[in-house]
Amino acid sequence: MKNKLTRNIGLKIASVFFAIILWMVVTSVNNPINTKTYDNIPVKLLNTELITESGQIYEVLEDTDVIGRVTIRAPRTVLSEIKEENVIATADVAELSSLDTISIKLTTNIANRDKVTSITGNIDTIKLNIENKRTKALALKSTVSGQVPEGYLTGDITTDQNLVRISGPQSIIDQIVKASVDVNVTGMTSDIVTNADIVFYDAEDRVVADTSSITQNIKSVGVKVSIWQTIDVPIIYNITGEAASGYRATGEINGNGEVVKIAGKSNALKSITEINIPAEALDISNQTEDYVADIDIRKYLPDGVFLANAEDALKTVTVYVAPEISKRLEIREEKVRIINLPEGYNASISGLEESFIIEVTGLSRDVAGLQANSIFGTVDIAEWMRSQGMDEPVPGYYTVEVDFGLSDDVALREPVVVTLHISEIEEA
Repeated sequence: MKNKLTRNIGLKIASVFFAIILWMVVTSVNNPINTKTYDNIPVKLLNTELITESGQIYEVLEDTDVIGRVTIRAPRTVLSEIKEENVIATADVAELSSLDTISIKLTTNIANRDKVTSITGNIDTIKLNIENKRTKALALKSTVSGQVPEGYLTGDITTDQNLVRISGPQSIIDQIVKASVDVNVTGMTSDIVTNADIVFYDAEDRVVADTSSITQNIKSVGVKVSIWQTIDVPIIYNITGEAASGYRATGEINGNGEVVKIAGKSNALKSITEINIPAEALDISNQTEDYVADIDIRKYLPDGVFLANAEDALKTVTVYVAPEISKRLEIREEKVRIINLPEGYNASISGLEESFIIEVTGLSRDVAGLQANSIFGTVDIAEWMRSQGMDEPVPGYYTVEVDFGLSDDVALREPVVVTLHISEIEEA
């Protein structure tokens, strides 16, 4: 039996060897080793808590968390099983180098992965930037851009949030000093209600463009922009009080009638024709020189009405006060007459000399031009009766003042008094 097993042993071994070679040849012909490339394979970072739990934050540099091209060498039948999702790339933070790089491990998750000859990528490390994590809270500001039409003005700007919290790498967070939203108001004539994205700025008021590495509790906010109508109106000043004896207001007020632009909703503006400053704001009592006052006109605007330009708020107002002069005029008696005497009565006056002196006082501009020949005196019976509460004259003697028809800008130093005699006309 042993002889049978060992007989032609060399031939038998050669036959086995030949069979193996033949199998390998057949296999290599029917299932050859090929290569295949896979594009844009993401790299999964493992154990990132080793960074984040130490109060730090990481950023992948140069897009090294994506392998642009992975090449796999394996038998054709194995390659046919491998899809892009079967290519697994990982980088373990536990293996972080002193240069903040991590080697990338490539494998597949198919059952026959042990038959894969090789897996290589066009990059073999992932690069990180690791920094301390910083958190900051910023007050949210709001602005408008563009221009509303003529006759309109942007008013209050309100947001539904007033604070934004941001977190990220210290180098980025430290750059950010302002958070703001902007609304374009071009062509708008009514209130705007919209959402606006939050934009971050550095200390030079430049936009911080790269904010991909930061997180924020809100990215946009609701914004309301009030649009107001505007009109131009004059400021009218009123005065009270009497200047000191021998002085009077000239009637000229510096700034009176100056036009300012006001703003508000149309229903608040429709009845406004002027800004009226009440007399108590300008009291010239006992003044012997020009009266100067600073007046904040905002106090005298109706509710819901505002100044279009805040610089118009404070006005310096001058009420001009000048000394009076006096002038003596000689008036002849015949230039004083009785008027408006009811029928059925006679009236006469006495107590005047053939010519008498009146002294008028006032500002130079009002007094200098007065001439005696243009001044007449009257005793107005109808007016006198009204002042006395009479319905008809009562005969008798009365003391009355003569009216010389002087303007309100001048006055008599002393009134001229006469005796008025009224009598009924006796029937013949």
